[in-house]
Amino acid sequence: MERELCMNSKAEAFKNYLDGNDLGAFEIQEVEGDEQGTVIFRSNVSTEGQQLPTIVLVDDSVFTMIRIQVSPGSRTKENELQVLRLINDQNLTYKPFKLYFDNEGSLILDTCILVPGEDFSQLGEEIYGMFDILIDFLNKNYRVLMKKIWGEEPAPSAEESTEAASEDKCETLTFCGCLC
Repeated sequence: MERELCMNSKAEAFKNYLDGNDLGAFEIQEVEGDEQGTVIFRSNVSTEGQQLPTIVLVDDSVFTMIRIQVSPGSRTKENELQVLRLINDQNLTYKPFKLYFDNEGSLILDTCILVPGEDFSQLGEEIYGMFDILIDFLNKNYRVLMKKIWGEEPAPSAEESTEAASEDKCETLTFCGCLC
């Protein structure tokens, strides 16, 4: 028998948005015993034939997080200085999100959406609006980032990587086939 979810009001609003728009792209997990009432919405973003694990963290705080694992285990002892410089350059260029390496060396893209108050009726639109920005960034930069991380070419500046990506014929990103 399936357990009834008793999620926080922000998570409920996002779930209602997904259900109301027939967007079944997410698995939903409540974090039991969490003081913030965290609910994790799990999915993937597709780019360059890769499925990038994606989560939306919704809790009782004024923040909602979107996190995408861009590349697992991509920071190594051999490339550490080079990739840290590359990611720092990207972070200086792009305002709405930040890239960083977690403790396992995976490249992570994080963004935080401020959601104050009690009216969460626009939360789904805000999250999907941010996904448009993140997907656009990945569409323009994923191939360049991966080539640099795996040592296939010298590090371009953020401006050069954006220019190169706009000239590239990368396949169109979709968010689990449901983000238009």
